Amino acid sequence: MLKFTTIAQKLPKKRNSKVRSKDWHEVYEGFKITELKSQSSRCSQCGVPFCQVHCPLHNNIPDWLMLMASGRVEEAYEIASSTNNFPEICGRICPQDRLCEGNCVIEKGFESVTIGAIERQITDIALEKGWVKPIKPQKELPGSIGIIGAGPAGLAAAEQLRKNGYKITVYDRYDRAGGLLIYGIPNFKLEKHVVERRTKLLKDGG
Repeated sequence: MLKFTTIAQKLPKKRNSKVRSKDWHEVYEGFKITELKSQSSRCSQCGVPFCQVHCPLHNNIPDWLMLMASGRVEEAYEIASSTNNFPEICGRICPQDRLCEGNCVIEKGFESVTIGAIERQITDIALEKGWVKPIKPQKELPGSIGIIGAGPAGLAAAEQLRKNGYKITVYDRYDRAGGLLIYGIPNFKLEKHVVERRTKLLKDGG
């Protein structure tokens, strides 16, 4: 860790503009695993991590950066997902420049750690490798809960309540779950299959 003095900040590579002009897919490519490790190792491991303080979810950012820098991707995902129901979505759409990255201690002089891009890719890798499993409550409870609205708040509430063992039904006026994630954010920022992949996991978990 603390390699911010020797390793420069690197952003994910943009897809070629000529290719992008022919589709609506996401603008940025992912990091290679070596780049993920090196960019994670730039974290200064602050005693009081301002990135975590300014994150609305208070994600344990320095912890999963340290694990990622060590190549422990699955454990990094476990930490990232312990406070965040949709890390692969937040990594794409959160305004990191004003929140975690904007308050990174090394931002003045060394450029901040690329927290959002790393968070996104840790979860993408976990999903690709099959480490993310549908919910299996330890105990099924007799009660059932209806949630009105299948936007991010409704889906996050559904996941947390399902983990506790409640039977969940989510109601929404639209034909697909996701709310603004589906109907309000363009594909070049957040592709629909990313949201649908997550909602399928929720359906598979009951």
